[in-house]
Amino acid sequence: MPPFDHAGTRSLVTGASSGLGAEFARQLAARGSNLVLVARSADRLEALADDLRARHRVTVTTLPADLSLADEVSRVAAFTAATEIHVLVNNAGFGTYGNFADLDPSREHAEVMVNAVAAVDLAHAVLPAMLARGSGGIITVASAIAFQPSPHQAVYGATKAFALAFSEALWAESRGSGVRIVALCPGPVATGYFAGLGDEAATSSIIYRSAADPADVVRAGLRGFDHDAMTVIPGARTRFLAEGHRFLPRTVMARMAGKMLAPSPAARRHGQQAGNHRTRT
Repeated sequence: MPPFDHAGTRSLVTGASSGLGAEFARQLAARGSNLVLVARSADRLEALADDLRARHRVTVTTLPADLSLADEVSRVAAFTAATEIHVLVNNAGFGTYGNFADLDPSREHAEVMVNAVAAVDLAHAVLPAMLARGSGGIITVASAIAFQPSPHQAVYGATKAFALAFSEALWAESRGSGVRIVALCPGPVATGYFAGLGDEAATSSIIYRSAADPADVVRAGLRGFDHDAMTVIPGARTRFLAEGHRFLPRTVMARMAGKMLAPSPAARRHGQQAGNHRTRT
């Protein structure tokens, strides 16, 4: 297929108030796409929308919503189904960090809602019309963590594995239709994701010590969309880590991933000391 012409189209981006979502909005607007921006923060969405309208003279609709809530997902899906959307960017997501048994169950449930359920519902809302038109597509932001088990981030890794498998299945189902389906699988990216993990020790792990530029990741995703790629893994190091599962037993991969995601010994000691201090006080 030729590169996708975004001029005059309408793209819906979730998680658009910051990070990869905001960068997708900027790069899509620069390509001439009108936008529907979805995120929890109405103020940040409107500030971004004002900037994009001024810079690129595109139409931008803001749709504040909390995609961890079923009613809010249904509301956005209903809006999406009633609006002609040419490109859906399923970007909204967040992670948690720590041993699963120690984490807040409500937070883990919300993580599944945002990272997996919302992505499925919004894809269902847009895909039938795309197939009927024979054009358009869906970019789903998965992660390089999707390719192996992820101790210390069990639910996050599982939701991203779901996103990857779901997207790749839709890619196969859509062959010959003119609709493009891409799973974008970056490694760590320099966004607000780290602050949202709720545990500063996470950034001391081997995996999270370096992070990619969001603009580079989005460029790679849109380039893959242009070329009708099924899966995009930006960066040679990330591709190497993601593909390692093909050569090792899954038990070995799970142990290796656990070591790479574990906090450094210094961070672990600091956490224990902080915990002891809190106990004493």
